[in-house]
Amino acid sequence: MSKQLTEAEKASKEKLILGTAREMFREMNFGDITMSKLAKRCDVAKGTVFRYFETKETLFSIILYDEYAKWIEDEAEELKKVKSFTKESYKEFILEQTEKVVNERDLLVRLISIKRTILDNNVNVNALVKGMDNLTKGIKMLSVETASRMDFLDVMDIFDFYEARHVFIVGSYNLATSINNRDRLKEINEQELIQIDFVRLVLKTTESQLKALLYC
Repeated sequence: MSKQLTEAEKASKEKLILGTAREMFREMNFGDITMSKLAKRCDVAKGTVFRYFETKETLFSIILYDEYAKWIEDEAEELKKVKSFTKESYKEFILEQTEKVVNERDLLVRLISIKRTILDNNVNVNALVKGMDNLTKGIKMLSVETASRMDFLDVMDIFDFYEARHVFIVGSYNLATSINNRDRLKEINEQELIQIDFVRLVLKTTESQLKALLYC
């Protein structure tokens, strides 16, 4: 008879699987990761992985929304340090936080660049709804807190901008890593090229949108 795991042991096993999946995604593309490879890396049976996460897409949707939550939590902490915004200081704040994301949250950036691949197939509906709901609540919280520190944008303006910002990040990342760059990648370290082009594109796009929002 197999041993019944305690709740703490189940939580530990789930954490192991999620953590290992994150490590594998840093080393390889999403398409190259299989549940069999994941199970082997975790040193557990493949059935154990499926017991906790019924599909690879469900597992990575959980990781995706967890990374979103960390981003929002970090930005909320930085927001607490600000008493009030002028238009210029708000622009500086957003550009600073955006640069921080693209420089320090490479896992999130790569995940949102393949978001449709993850979410359009084989995702547990309950896990997806929970993740989307938590993300929306997080953005609303940021929007309300931000609006309370200024008198030139309302909550919905800020909410729409925060939702759009990750689109700028995805578009810039995909452009920076598109097939048009492949010949250059042969001569230049890939990560360095992505870093240079990606950061510049994201900040330029974000700043342009901010100027339109704040000054037009």
